[in-house]
Amino acid sequence: MARRIRWQITIALFGISVIVGLFGRLAALSASTDNPAIGGTYREAVVGSPIMPIPLLNDPITDPTGRVLISLLFDGLTRIGIDGLIEPALAEGYTVDATGEMYTFTLRSGLRWHDGTPITTNDVIFTVRTLQELETPGEPALANFWRTTLVERVDNRTMRFILSGPFAPFPALARMPILPAHLLRGIAPSEWPTGDFARRLIGSGPFRLAELRADAAILTANPTYYNGRPFLDQIELRFMATPEAAVAALLRGEVMGFAERWGTNLKTVDVPGEERRIVLPIDEYTTLTFNLRLPLFQEIPLRRALALGLNRDALIETVLNGLAQPIDTPLLPGTWADDPTIRRVPADPTVAAERLAELDFEPGSDGIRQRGAQRLSFRLLVDQDERRLAVATAIAEQWHAIGVEVTVESVESTTLVERLRKGDFMAAIHTWTRIGPDPDVYSLWHSSQAKGGLNYAGLNDGRIDTLLEQARSEPELAARAELYHEFQRRWLELSPAITLYQPQYLIVSSANVQGRAFASPDFANQTLFGAEDRFRDVQRWFVNSFRRLEGDLP
Repeated sequence: MARRIRWQITIALFGISVIVGLFGRLAALSASTDNPAIGGTYREAVVGSPIMPIPLLNDPITDPTGRVLISLLFDGLTRIGIDGLIEPALAEGYTVDATGEMYTFTLRSGLRWHDGTPITTNDVIFTVRTLQELETPGEPALANFWRTTLVERVDNRTMRFILSGPFAPFPALARMPILPAHLLRGIAPSEWPTGDFARRLIGSGPFRLAELRADAAILTANPTYYNGRPFLDQIELRFMATPEAAVAALLRGEVMGFAERWGTNLKTVDVPGEERRIVLPIDEYTTLTFNLRLPLFQEIPLRRALALGLNRDALIETVLNGLAQPIDTPLLPGTWADDPTIRRVPADPTVAAERLAELDFEPGSDGIRQRGAQRLSFRLLVDQDERRLAVATAIAEQWHAIGVEVTVESVESTTLVERLRKGDFMAAIHTWTRIGPDPDVYSLWHSSQAKGGLNYAGLNDGRIDTLLEQARSEPELAARAELYHEFQRRWLELSPAITLYQPQYLIVSSANVQGRAFASPDFANQTLFGAEDRFRDVQRWFVNSFRRLEGDLP
């Protein structure tokens, strides 16, 4: 009997020890973390095939897939850091002289092209001078800037850029991808798309081109990348004819991710298994611009009353299905130059009607306000884009409710741009795209740009001019930010336009794609600077991992 009791006690103690061990194991697992391991392939569906995946020749608006390839295969002297600020890339650093006109860049040591050839200042100078001489560059505005810049070689790793005047945004423009002189010198750029280089795309980026087919591009990790070898072994971009085909491939598990501007096709998709969704604003916005050359819109109180009578949140929810966010000034929300406390007064149609009445605009027999013989009526110009046209119609309805007659006039996009440049409009809805990481809006709002330039409103304000001139010449970031904050305040006071909305970019991927900084709450408000910017930290992504216990073992 005693022996049986002893066995029962032994068995019970053993059972307790097993249970304690199991709980300890579970606790250890819960205290462990996923750590990236080298290997694996990330497959993403991309709508459209690359047209011109060659730096300098690529137009990112008409060929976004080509720009995605460029972002993975090539690097510039600088790049966008994970915090959205400009940081060194191929350059280990740079200095600017006291005049703000001379920048000296030094390349990192040991840089190599994908074919093993060293990268030197000769490559940078070749790239700049080629762009300066290009007849049809992919980005004409970028080429125009570089044509006014002198570049000098100091030694194999050092070069100087001499600008025509102080220009603080210059480091952001130095993101231009550098090309290999040893492969392209002596070959006319017009021959690049049909030559050997277009098939090999030898660059310096985190990935190398292994294969480029009509239906896909296969990229392999660059083992000599200056920022460390990527964790992923491969990236496979599968080219799809339509967004619907891309979503279908994602649902079938043929690809691990798909990203879409506006997110129209992805918003309601339920991907099998665990998924990750990242929603980020992209660097573009749609605005309603008043023509300040017309007597009607020279009245600041009238422009402000119209802004007060426009509910942008309602536009976004009802017309855009919530796939955008409101924007209050020409500076992108959440970027370093934006002051989040400087915002437009929330819409209030009742107060807007009162403000119009204070301007002696009283409702007529048909409900449309008039001041004497002047009827509060104007034409709203817009292109034939489905979203913008729907927004214009909704705005006309909102303003009609407060006694303003708006007639929507839809034209071809090329006609819209021509009429905006000529000042042949009353009010117009249009979109600014690919704004970039530097907030310089000189070309959009300085009075020197009002005749034939991009200052479509024709704004002429001395205070605005001074702030924009100082902000693009001031080298210190904090001081520039203060100048832009003053610009925001003054711009809202004047209200030469009503900034409407900024579209969102939706990224959906399987949960085993890890390491994306944009998935972290710390970077939830980051702006994507072009669709290709979703690969900003691609060298940190991983699909293979191992678990490591946290804490010290006894």
